[in-house]
Amino acid sequence: MHEWIGFSFVVLAGVVTGSYFLGLKYVEPWKWENIWLVYAIFALLVMPVGLALATAPHLWAAVSAAPSGDLSRVLLYGAGWGIGSVLSGLGVVRMGMAVGVSVLIGVDAAVGSFVPMAVNTPDMITEKKGMMVIIAVFTLLLGVAVVGFAGKRRERSQALSGRRIQQGSLAAGLIICILSGIFSAMMNFAFAFSGSVSRAAMSFEASESGALNVVWMITLLGGFIPTGLYTGYLLTRNRTWKNYLFPRAGPFWLIGFGMALLWYGGVLFYGWGAKGMGRTGAVIGWPLFMAILILTSTVCGFATGEWKGASTQAKRWMGAGLSILIVASIILGTANQL
Repeated sequence: MHEWIGFSFVVLAGVVTGSYFLGLKYVEPWKWENIWLVYAIFALLVMPVGLALATAPHLWAAVSAAPSGDLSRVLLYGAGWGIGSVLSGLGVVRMGMAVGVSVLIGVDAAVGSFVPMAVNTPDMITEKKGMMVIIAVFTLLLGVAVVGFAGKRRERSQALSGRRIQQGSLAAGLIICILSGIFSAMMNFAFAFSGSVSRAAMSFEASESGALNVVWMITLLGGFIPTGLYTGYLLTRNRTWKNYLFPRAGPFWLIGFGMALLWYGGVLFYGWGAKGMGRTGAVIGWPLFMAILILTSTVCGFATGEWKGASTQAKRWMGAGLSILIVASIILGTANQL
């Protein structure tokens, strides 16, 4: 695969993944834990296991042949990502889609890019390509800071007009989103540090993409552990298991499936694209993926009315933040061509 094709796949991944949060807006009277468990069952269990079975011959033999230490690390990275995933849903509910996703993804981009670069390609740090990646990530973080400021201005203007999007305090939502970003970066660690697991799958006749599906299966199985435990706890504490028995709840299950399809599709596109970008795919691809995801989620936030009642000044700040994110994406695109 040519590098620009891989780059395009990563952009597509950001667009697809950036829109999956929309499902959270259309499931009343279900609660967050109801829709999140449905989404998680499809996205973290059914889809990855099904695709791995379909594309990796002798799947269980391949998994057994992988080094146990490396297999455990991929599973643990997945569990860490699962913690971040749970926190992301809680943070977005409190901050709104446009701002919440921007903050957590900005942190995710920085951590997820710098760690693989320092471990896998330390020589890149002093090269022109590495310097451009560093500049791009800091540009992305600047864009996220501006977007966060825009969100604060939006909160003030909407409070004056009697309209609020987020639930709970902005400070609590901000802390949750930052922690979510740190943990969520572990998804890229699982991809970047899973070479031995992929090789084990290919030794049992799996193609390169099939081997990657095995990595995602292990990662997402790890991710389901904290997700399933936490949503199960909430369903029990809040006595919301009964919501699954509501009449006319069928569309909510379809929404959960649609969220899973968008999110898992984005994971697949990212994996294909980052692989196609070569040895620096995990370094350049991850912040690019995050930047496009932010842009998409923000457009979705505007389209669904999150910014109604916001001041013109708040919208201008948001426009400035998005412009900075576009610049960061252009820098990453340039670095990819070096």
